[in-house]
Amino acid sequence: MLKNKNLLVAAIICLCLSNGNTAFGKDVGVILAKIQNTQSAVIRNKNAVANFEQGSNLYKQGDLKGAEAAFRKAIELEPNFAQAYIALGNTLDDRGKPQEAIAQYNKAISLDPQDSRAYFNLGLTLARLNQLEAAIAQYQKAISLEPKYAEAYYNLGNALYAQGKLTEAVSEYTAAIRLKPDYAPTYTRLGNALYDRGELAEAVTQYKKSISFDPNYADAYYYLGNALYAQGKPAEAIANYTEAIRLAPKNPAGYNALGNTLYAQGKLEEAIAHYKKAISFAPNYADAHYNLASAFYAQGKLTEAIAGYTEVIRLDPKHAQAYTGLGNAMDDRGKPQEAIAHYKKAISLVPNDAFTYYNLGITLGREQQAKEAIVNLKKARELFQAEKNKEMVEQVDRLIQKINTQTN
Repeated sequence: MLKNKNLLVAAIICLCLSNGNTAFGKDVGVILAKIQNTQSAVIRNKNAVANFEQGSNLYKQGDLKGAEAAFRKAIELEPNFAQAYIALGNTLDDRGKPQEAIAQYNKAISLDPQDSRAYFNLGLTLARLNQLEAAIAQYQKAISLEPKYAEAYYNLGNALYAQGKLTEAVSEYTAAIRLKPDYAPTYTRLGNALYDRGELAEAVTQYKKSISFDPNYADAYYYLGNALYAQGKPAEAIANYTEAIRLAPKNPAGYNALGNTLYAQGKLEEAIAHYKKAISFAPNYADAHYNLASAFYAQGKLTEAIAGYTEVIRLDPKHAQAYTGLGNAMDDRGKPQEAIAHYKKAISLVPNDAFTYYNLGITLGREQQAKEAIVNLKKARELFQAEKNKEMVEQVDRLIQKINTQTN
């Protein structure tokens, strides 16, 4: 009996071409402008302001060490300089010192609890630490103080999206677009949320809007390619992946996605070349290694497939699909007991994958372990039925009948 083919991994969201938060992130220039508007009457020490301005310029030039020193000097000269604490927090965060940055933001908030920028930047740092609930609270506080704060709505949408709260994320992205309609990444993020809700046509619309505002935005082409591929439009998907690669030639995600599309068309050698290209830019890209191994498996190159799946497991010991793929390859290599062990490991990681139970059942049946084979096939049937996969339900029924006939 045929085992299932090894499913490819697209990784639509988890590996972006670029950081969608960048343009809506920290901005010392905004902080400086705000000081001039709101704190000019408070900050009387001209030397403190001069040091702040020096720090702002150094920050923009990428001299973080110099910027930190200048902001600290500004604070030394004017201990109540709330905006200098925010700027110092930004600098410390960029230097990889998030906890120190958080302390500076909190100090700024204690000095000026009405400054929305302090809450916003604190939210960014907390989000990067994956403290999403805390980040959401800070973004919401910033919005309560400044209801037209587009950046806060955008990043609030990102945090909600990361929690899987798609409806809420869509709402926040929509608010951000209303306030700042020309910012391309917001349309892309909105498209991703709609994609995850299964609203492919709407997602395509948003990705195209993103491109209309920024024709050089690689992410939008990449995600548009994913949506078009999901709509069954491989030629259009390939065109968009190719454009994403042209715009971001050193990013592995585009090559991996293009490889998957070519694989689906049976163009295995071309797919392999793209997977290898992805790996050349990201040697630890487990999904690209997995897809490459699957392409080798489809070519019947078991030695290369086994080596590939083994490498995936080394990089990501919880990659259930790699254990299933390795089980398939080992079974084809004539090592059924090793295959059984790998299938069971995959099931322990993902207990609801119908095909893994199906493959395990086939191998157990061939090894005359009829009772255990039927148990796993029945589990596979249950899962296939829940997925409304009528073809596989019928296939499992025939297998169970065959095993029962052979053992009676």
